Amino acid sequence: MPPGRSRHTSSAALNSEVEEFLRSVNLVVGLDQLLELLSARLRDLSGAETVFINLYEPVTNRFTGVKAKGRATELLPSLRFSPSDRLVKWLAVNKCPLDVTREHEVVQFLSTWERECLLKGEIAVLFPFIAVNHLTGAAFLTRKADGLPYEQREIDTLMFLANHSALALEHALLYQFQEDKLKRFLHADKLATVGELAAGAAHEIRNPLTSIRSTAQFLKKDLPSERQALVDGIVEEVDRIDHIITGLLSLSKSTELKISRVDLGDIVHQTLLLLEPELRGRRIAVEEDITPDSTMIDGDAAQLKQLFLNILLNSIQAMPDGGKILLRMTQSAQGGDQPTNHRLLSISVADTGKGIAEADLSRVFDPFFTTKEEGTGLGLSISYGIVSKHGGEIQIASSTAGPERGTTVTVHLPGQIPDRSERP
Repeated sequence: MPPGRSRHTSSAALNSEVEEFLRSVNLVVGLDQLLELLSARLRDLSGAETVFINLYEPVTNRFTGVKAKGRATELLPSLRFSPSDRLVKWLAVNKCPLDVTREHEVVQFLSTWERECLLKGEIAVLFPFIAVNHLTGAAFLTRKADGLPYEQREIDTLMFLANHSALALEHALLYQFQEDKLKRFLHADKLATVGELAAGAAHEIRNPLTSIRSTAQFLKKDLPSERQALVDGIVEEVDRIDHIITGLLSLSKSTELKISRVDLGDIVHQTLLLLEPELRGRRIAVEEDITPDSTMIDGDAAQLKQLFLNILLNSIQAMPDGGKILLRMTQSAQGGDQPTNHRLLSISVADTGKGIAEADLSRVFDPFFTTKEEGTGLGLSISYGIVSKHGGEIQIASSTAGPERGTTVTVHLPGQIPDRSERP
């Protein structure tokens, strides 16, 4: 229980604090700031040891843990549900709190893994966020720090707060979605412009490069052996410039995909095999968690291999002294609860490297932006272009300190639910 709060706090005092919170909410636009404010206030009013906030994520069609305040914050990633899960359906239909400690029949209605999830997190009560008559998320509160049960008046007050916070969360999510959409549009336009400029200049640049390379190699035979290494250095630099031009050309809209039916799981495994000597040399362990029954999609195999090669190389280079890479692949249907043959394959690559500074996160997909001494700044830009051409999305999250230090790159790629003949 937070310091200074009495378990006998009056209803008038609680209502006063709720009103103060609601006035504060009206001044908040950003989602992160709102989540920080809401989780702190819920914990303060309830006396819960930990508060978890779970929100609907439309890209993956999942309800995902986004904020934790308190002690057992490491349990946040486990609070991940689909719209078809019983807990989500119950909250969406009943639109009321679920007191896990008292409503035993409802808890028994849940699936085994849902009950285990609530038990592991020591969840005592849940409050749905209902906006415009639909479920946008929920607050999961653990037992109180003082060990006392939640009183009905406390539950009513907290539900009142959840109801009034839901619309603010919806507005913040919409604002963030529009902001992210605008950023993606501007970034895609920037990549296309760079690609088109490169396409126009490539021919003019490559002609003299070819001449320089061939002339240098011709002169090499007439030089003493101690000077020939200088020519080799010139040739290497010419090849490096040509490699950069090739990367720039891949950003152009004119680059066509060679679409075929490909196994994304196989592409990832082939990329890992290619990098195995590098992984072993740097003492980097790779853990895979692949849940879809099929990883078949329509895509360009060569470009997709380049995509994961870029992402995995960044992770490897971020861990010069060893570490761990967790590669997770999940599947979700598109279109919510509506019947559909469309789905998303989501692939995340999480490393335990040094992380990316918050100030640099918004620039990581920009052409030529790099934090590496010898980097070209094109790896993630090319990856962004490849994912965009496949009609998908790429996201990056990172931390430079604490137990969550490291970087996670998540790729969402569309596909169709495979025929039964494709299933193992």
